[in-house]
Amino acid sequence: MEQLTLFATQYKYIMDTSSILSQKPGEPHTRLVYKSQWENIEHYMKEKVIVTCSEIVDEIKDKDIISWLNIQQCDVLDIDDEVQMNVRRIVTDNPKMIEFTGKSGTSSGDAFLIATAMKYGLAVITEENPDKPTKIPQICKKYGLQVMNITKLCEVEGWKF
Repeated sequence: MEQLTLFATQYKYIMDTSSILSQKPGEPHTRLVYKSQWENIEHYMKEKVIVTCSEIVDEIKDKDIISWLNIQQCDVLDIDDEVQMNVRRIVTDNPKMIEFTGKSGTSSGDAFLIATAMKYGLAVITEENPDKPTKIPQICKKYGLQVMNITKLCEVEGWKF
């Protein structure tokens, strides 16, 4: 059952591991180059506009990135019954989304990310390949969810650098 709150949430976006990690040196959106972009993202995290979910945080093994998320006071949305029901639907509809082969590039966190986005009506931010059928962008489109990478987020929000 959904808990009632006095204030509407400001949640607008949910961020995937690939986008969170893209700030690291050598990555496409390295903080070393895109400092003001990350300052805008941090502001949105503090304002509860950008959030993530617990399964995504569990995927992140980098202690510095976990510390960064905590410093930003990024809301980490928990998994509840509604999210679990959404996950079951997603995995049933898209069984190849999760592979337990030990290969890199597969993630059980993806289904939870999408399921959480479904519950809250959030746009998903991910750096995953938009053309691969088992990746977040294509799965999101199946469920009518808006999906974008960080560059598109900057365009949508009108951030100019």
